[in-house]
Amino acid sequence: MINRTKSIMVFIIFITVLTFGTGVKNRNSQNETAPVNPVIIKSKNKSGKYEDAEENADKKKKHSLKNKKNIEKELKNNKGQSTETDETNLSNGNENPQNVDANNLNNAKNVKNEENEVTPNEKLDNKDQNKKKKKDKTDKEKKVIEAEDKEIEGISKYGGPVHKFIATREGKVLKAEGEKEKHPTASLAKVMNIIVALDEIDKGNASLDDEVCFTPDTAYLKGSWLNVRHGDCFTLETLLKAEIIYSANNAAYLVAKHIGKGNIENFVALMNEKAQELGMTDTVFYTPAGLPTSMTGKQMDISTAYDLYLMGRKASEDDRIKEWSSQLQLELSNPNGDQVIYKNRNALLYRYGIYGLKTGFHADAGYNLILTSRLGNLEIVSVTLGNRTDIERNDDQKVEFTRIEDRLQVIYTVGKEMGEFKVLNGKKKELKGVISDNVYQIDNSNYTFRINDLNVDADQKGIEKGEKIAMLEVLDDGNIVSKIEIVAGEDTEPLSWFGKILRMISFGLV
Repeated sequence: MINRTKSIMVFIIFITVLTFGTGVKNRNSQNETAPVNPVIIKSKNKSGKYEDAEENADKKKKHSLKNKKNIEKELKNNKGQSTETDETNLSNGNENPQNVDANNLNNAKNVKNEENEVTPNEKLDNKDQNKKKKKDKTDKEKKVIEAEDKEIEGISKYGGPVHKFIATREGKVLKAEGEKEKHPTASLAKVMNIIVALDEIDKGNASLDDEVCFTPDTAYLKGSWLNVRHGDCFTLETLLKAEIIYSANNAAYLVAKHIGKGNIENFVALMNEKAQELGMTDTVFYTPAGLPTSMTGKQMDISTAYDLYLMGRKASEDDRIKEWSSQLQLELSNPNGDQVIYKNRNALLYRYGIYGLKTGFHADAGYNLILTSRLGNLEIVSVTLGNRTDIERNDDQKVEFTRIEDRLQVIYTVGKEMGEFKVLNGKKKELKGVISDNVYQIDNSNYTFRINDLNVDADQKGIEKGEKIAMLEVLDDGNIVSKIEIVAGEDTEPLSWFGKILRMISFGLV
């Protein structure tokens, strides 16, 4: 019995040893082929499928702890994935890469579904977005076009001499040729139209903000015009700009009808009254826009180069006209909703100090022009009437202004120091002043100069470099013809209350 028991025990031990040895060998073989730091925990078998997870709980725990960071790193790179969710998978023992990938895919799908889920408010937002897209598309379809005249300026029928008058605003004559000869004004008449309208605005009889609507008798005038239909409305200011920038005939007639309380003839009467007031003794207006007889059935508006100089000088004194006439273009919407660009007809803008004023043409008048220019302290008004072409008109004025520039004598150049000027309540009692623009005289003009110390106050905000502190007055025969600003050449801070007290004690001055 004992021998039988011993035999059984020996057999069991043999089987145990044999089994244990094989297991060790297999495990050693697996450890030798395993990657050192695998991103994917399991390797593939011959079939291409991932092997089953380890059954041993301790080993599984080690694998989880060792590779958790690597898996988290991998998961962070997957869009729409949650690290928190993947950590849950790990804690549940889901180490199989195939299962991890499957779960990540499901998570991504869930996230995508959540993103695509649309609430009622979001549906409304989508509708608004669709409307915006449609509007943007419509806006893109709208055109930006340059205005075209119904009648293009063409060949002049006028064959007489050219009339000229050029002078400074104070009256120093620079050029005079046939300046008293009567000549059709053409669209230069619109300058008087604007002067009268602004007079009525200043009297309170109208406002720049008045909304004025085109009527059938004003909307469809030929020649230079605003592309409008009757019933289209604009502010009075826009209509005045259209006159001076683009020479719009229909705008001029609508202004006349509005200011004349529905009667254009009443407005023309105001134009003639103003002409007499300015000393324009050889001028008669019959229309509010200077149109020819062929278009109106009335006599042509008549003036002289000298009279139109007087009108241009008056216009140059109004800041509103100066601003509008210097604009290169006017943009307005036409009945189709397109943006129409109305370019300024004055091709000499910003040359030779030119900032205005008005062109004019019809076949019987030829090409007319009034220019307003500022050269340093000098304001110059130039009128030419009866040129054959637009090019001839412009070339003629280029020659004249070149000659004027050659005759200029520089008295003071911009930036020249003009002395020390008093400043109240500043840490500095006096500031260095410099001239803000060139100061000229024409030939041997008998100009005299006078400095007006303004005694500016630096209290509270101080004085910054470039601020006006004095004025240089230019006089001709005792009359002020122009003023030039003298500006601070340096800064000064305001004087403190303590500083004011000390200055009063020390000098008896604030």
